[in-house]
Amino acid sequence: MKKVTATSLQEAENHLSTGEKIEVELAFNISTDEFFTIATDWCERGAKIKKGEKFFTIYIKDFFIPPND
Repeated sequence: MKKVTATSLQEAENHLSTGEKIEVELAFNISTDEFFTIATDWCERGAKIKKGEKFFTIYIKDFFIPPND
């Protein structure tokens, strides 16, 4: 699985939108609103979120529903 680091919410969403099996470390001080936005948008598409030592990580490893853009 490809691992990348995002320094903003927009960068994290760009990485997740590629459709790859990917793990994105949210390497920024994510606000509560940003956390719930990314959790709502991506977890319903099959992503999982875990808490690392310093940052949250969101990952897609199996089933993926692409965004409706």
